[in-house]
Amino acid sequence: MHTYGLAAVPPHKLRRWLSRAIGGVVWVAMGIAFQAISSSAQAPVNPQPMRGVVRAVNQAAFSTELMTPVVAVGAREGQRFKAGDRLLQFDCRRQQHELSALAATVREAQVTHDSNLHLLRNNASNRNDVTIAYARFEKAQAEHAALKQRLAGCLIEAPFDGVVVEVSVNAHELPQPNKPLMIIVSDRHLEIEVIVPSRELARLGIGVGFQFTVDETQRVYAAHVLRTGGAVDPVSQTAKVYATFSEAFEDVVPGMSGTALRVASGRP
Repeated sequence: MHTYGLAAVPPHKLRRWLSRAIGGVVWVAMGIAFQAISSSAQAPVNPQPMRGVVRAVNQAAFSTELMTPVVAVGAREGQRFKAGDRLLQFDCRRQQHELSALAATVREAQVTHDSNLHLLRNNASNRNDVTIAYARFEKAQAEHAALKQRLAGCLIEAPFDGVVVEVSVNAHELPQPNKPLMIIVSDRHLEIEVIVPSRELARLGIGVGFQFTVDETQRVYAAHVLRTGGAVDPVSQTAKVYATFSEAFEDVVPGMSGTALRVASGRP
C-alpha cells in the first residue's frame, strides 16, 4: 500500500485544488453571514419583554362631609352607569331649612342696609351705620352661598360613563365623614403603564407601536405609546411609558397586567 503526500501532487493540480478549497470556504462563510443577517432582521426589535398594567384614565372615589343619612344608592358593585346618572343621594331636608333661614337673613340685612342708606341721604344717619349694615349684608350672602355649595353634595351624579368598583354604604345609613363611600372607574378609556429600561426611552417615542399580551386573557393586543414618564429611577434605571390600545376591547378591564414587546416602527 502506498501513501502520497502533497509533495507527490503535481504543482498545477495542487494550485487548482487549493483554489477550489479556498473558494468553497469563502462561499460557506458568506452563507453563514447572510443567514446571520437575515435572522437579525427577522428577530424582534426588543427581545426582552417589558411588564405593564392596565389603568383607567378616569376614576373617582366619593365621600361626604354631610352628617346626614343616605337616601338611595343608585348603583351597586359591578353595575354600569352613564354620565349624569344618580349614584348617591343624601337626606338634606334639615340643611334645606337652614338654607331658607339664611336666605331670610340675607333679605333682612339688605333691607337694613337700604334703610340706613335712605336715612343717610336725608341726613338722619351717619356713614358708619351704612357701612356696617352693608358688611352684615355681605356676611349673610357669603354664609348662604357656602351652605348652598355644601348642599350640592346631597346628590352625587356620575361624571362619566363607567362601572362601580366598590360600595361601602347602604341606604338609611349615616356615612362616616370623608370616608370613601363609592369608587368608580371608566373601563372604556384605558391606558397601559409600562415599566421599561431607561435605554429604551430613545426608541419609545410617541406613536411607536408594540404588542401587549394580557396575562388574564392570554391574548395579544395592539397598542401605541401616548407619552413617556418625566423621570428615570436612578436605582433600577427604569422609566414609565404610557400607552393606549389601538382599539377598544370588551375583555380588557382596569387592573389587568401583561407583557409589552416593541415592534418595528421605522425608528432605530
